[in-house]
Amino acid sequence: MNSASSTATQRRATAAHAQAGIRSVASAAVVERRLKICVLAACPFPANHGTPGSIRELAEATAERGHEVHVVTYHIGEDLPLAGVHLHRIPNWTGERGVIVGPTRYRPLYDFLMIFTAIRVILRHDVDLIHAHGYEAALVAACCRIITRRPVLYSAHNRMEDELASYGFFWSKRLANGLAWILDRAVPRLGDRCIPHSANLQQFLIARGLEGRSEPVLNFGIDLARQWPCDREQLRRQLGIGDDPIVMYTGVIDRFQRLDLLLGAMVHVLHRIPRAKLLLLATIPNARHEQALREEAARLGIEKSLILCVPSSMVKGCQLLLVCDVAVVPRPNTPGFPIKLLNYMSAERPCVMFASSSSSLSHGENVWLVGDDTSQSLGEGIVRLLSNAPLRARIALGGCRFVRERHDRRLVAAQLCQAYIHLMQETRRWSRIAMRPPVAARSMDTLSAESREHDRNSYLEDALYASA
Repeated sequence: MNSASSTATQRRATAAHAQAGIRSVASAAVVERRLKICVLAACPFPANHGTPGSIRELAEATAERGHEVHVVTYHIGEDLPLAGVHLHRIPNWTGERGVIVGPTRYRPLYDFLMIFTAIRVILRHDVDLIHAHGYEAALVAACCRIITRRPVLYSAHNRMEDELASYGFFWSKRLANGLAWILDRAVPRLGDRCIPHSANLQQFLIARGLEGRSEPVLNFGIDLARQWPCDREQLRRQLGIGDDPIVMYTGVIDRFQRLDLLLGAMVHVLHRIPRAKLLLLATIPNARHEQALREEAARLGIEKSLILCVPSSMVKGCQLLLVCDVAVVPRPNTPGFPIKLLNYMSAERPCVMFASSSSSLSHGENVWLVGDDTSQSLGEGIVRLLSNAPLRARIALGGCRFVRERHDRRLVAAQLCQAYIHLMQETRRWSRIAMRPPVAARSMDTLSAESREHDRNSYLEDALYASA
């Protein structure tokens, strides 16, 4: 059997395994009644990176199961498809349009406006529960609960101690760390129930005394049915890289992603493999960080081996994943499970990352883990994979199998909906919900049509509210 046939057979087997997993979850679970859910996304949404991407996948997959999903978010977002989900934006009082990761001077205002938009949505649509993604959304949800009396499910995506100071927003690093310490101890307690999105975050919640109100780890999910066909060789020619070994990072290029470690790792890689190139795909343009990366590459003497580009669309970015030989997650001690890692794995790209950031991953089977959180250790791991084609192929297939078995968004949505039901069963509202008919998953075409009709009907009211 040739390699292509073997790969196809393996994909069919893993897809069947995932379907069996979905059926087993459904059969063991409480009967799923149709819910009305208000999802709080305190960020630009939808957007092609990390947290907004994971929220989008969860919201679409939940709607696909037959639930009514309303997302309340900022007035800022990218032009990305959002199937089956009703989108509600805050009024645009600042004129700001650019997607920025991390705190800005306007974000407290946006979060404040989200309170009133969310309350309006919850009461108008008689929503059953609030699903708050991240710290700011949890604060908004806590304010909404006072008025609406709806229970709150808090999704733990991160820890503030890992990243707040790295944004450079506060004039004092000590102030940023002090605020992070307070937020890490107070905000997760605002949820009636908590749901961690990685084993690291589960331990974080347990250490805060929240084990009794925490759900099991909920993996992030991606749409494995989505295909991005392209010609790898043609893309390489367009980038002018020929058959050079390519190391890739894709995502936001803010300081907390520790691209300094990746640039340092490339110094070690180039000593062993001089023709190697580092391709950085920045999903969110940021001129200041781009300039800082180029200056650091020049200081290290690797500027000629650095290719930095901003894909024109999400589709183009996903297609460009196929040009690389090794993909990297350079951030040590990552609390969550990076969406970029799921994208790497689903595209059958072998990945290198720090062991301190691993969550349920097996070294040498579905990812290559390096022990020390240093540039040298990361560089040695990259060299090991670039120098061993059979090892790359084994890890690429193992990573793809891992994603299909554990991160299919349909399987993830089934688990999430059981967490919703668990939360609602503890409320007085459950007696009304239990009388509803079971959900029946609908096609995404039907959901898209329903969403467009809903948006047309509510457009005038939303516009009047925004101009008030």
